[in-house]
Amino acid sequence: MKDKITGFFHELGLFSPLDFTDPVTYFIPGFILLIVSEVFFFQLPKKLFTRKMVRDGASSIGLGIGAVILDFGMKAISLSYFFWIYNHFRLTDVFGIADFNDFFTWKWHVEHWWLWLLVLIVQDFGFYWHHRLSHKVRLFWTGHVNHHSATNLSFAIALRQGWFEIIYRDIWYIPFIIIGFHPIMIAMMHQFNLIYQFWPHTDWIGKLGWFDKVFNSPSNHRVHHSSNLKEMDKNYGGIFMIWDHLFGTYKSEERHVKNYGILHNISTHNVFHIVFDEFSTMIRDVKKAPDLRSKLSYIFNAPGWKHQGKDERISTLQNELKE
Repeated sequence: MKDKITGFFHELGLFSPLDFTDPVTYFIPGFILLIVSEVFFFQLPKKLFTRKMVRDGASSIGLGIGAVILDFGMKAISLSYFFWIYNHFRLTDVFGIADFNDFFTWKWHVEHWWLWLLVLIVQDFGFYWHHRLSHKVRLFWTGHVNHHSATNLSFAIALRQGWFEIIYRDIWYIPFIIIGFHPIMIAMMHQFNLIYQFWPHTDWIGKLGWFDKVFNSPSNHRVHHSSNLKEMDKNYGGIFMIWDHLFGTYKSEERHVKNYGILHNISTHNVFHIVFDEFSTMIRDVKKAPDLRSKLSYIFNAPGWKHQGKDERISTLQNELKE
């Protein structure tokens, strides 16, 4: 079966996803253990395990399953154009692999530990901008809003992945491929970044002192998922908080966040409604727009922009709070 699937992708001129060993699959038992532990040792004792939370968790799992299926095909496409760009347009071999067979030896990794560290930093920088622009460009927001549509925060919500986001999330790494970083290393580090981002999705763990200032943590991520206006659109880092400190998007948790969601929460747990709700709303807004400039603004401006009526972009509303 593996040979048939691999052959199918190769006939299409694509990289076979089965040729890529996804580290996420090895962490699935750990994800399940954390979800179950959170329920029995935190949510049930605190009487937080409500019907609403169960339904949010179920829809999150549904979104996660759909994302895994879509991601399988998208890996074939993204890794294919990664390799094409790497083979034809890379500017240097400083960060490359002379003999790719060496990559699968322990000796190579010991000798090139510094390269993995560099890829960790570079990939997280790319993720920061992917994540930030997913909040600031409505077209991208249609793929990311699904993740924020839950009104609670738990380990199960980490599985709540947007389907449209899978289509565009890898384009942010193209500059690093051109510089000369190997596609497999970038792809592997992206998956390790996703693995790391699982544990900050919880109310179970409190503030962690200095760790919160340097790394993404439950405290930082509660702020990111908060529906309190002054805390929205903050803390975009996947692993490191340094990018948020550098670019002015960091906010510490002043008190334990209790309210989660988006500016106008959606009242559905239907997986397909969650996936397509914002995208269909954007299309309706584009159709109603009176001119081309307004139509493009509904697509590329921040969510909440309107050609008439109240401007509900988060930055605008936050500025109004300061006045």
